[in-house]
Amino acid sequence: MQWIQPHHYLFVTDGPQQNIVEVERDFSDLEDKIGYYLSHETEAERIADNSAKVFRDRYLTPAAEACYWRKLFRGWAEVSFEPEFYQGTRLSVGGQLELREWRGIPFESYALMQALSWSTS
Repeated sequence: MQWIQPHHYLFVTDGPQQNIVEVERDFSDLEDKIGYYLSHETEAERIADNSAKVFRDRYLTPAAEACYWRKLFRGWAEVSFEPEFYQGTRLSVGGQLELREWRGIPFESYALMQALSWSTS
């Protein structure tokens, strides 16, 4: 494989636990593979069921994906610049905070709402 994902070690390409169907990189054998599995529906269903059990129901759930992205962002933050979360954040001479405006949103809020802004009322 040219691309590596954190879950590639879970790929099983043959046997009773098979959960993916490998094809050539240029897809030259794709039509043959599709034809084979269309005529062997029980085998195709077994592979699809195994794939759903391993990936959809366990390793690639929305919670697991959010955990992956959170870890990626935190790792990136370790080697990146320090962001400023607010605009206009300063302590006044009297020790009170000046008016501040939030810049951006936390990843978890974006993942939950799937929007960059929303009404709170």
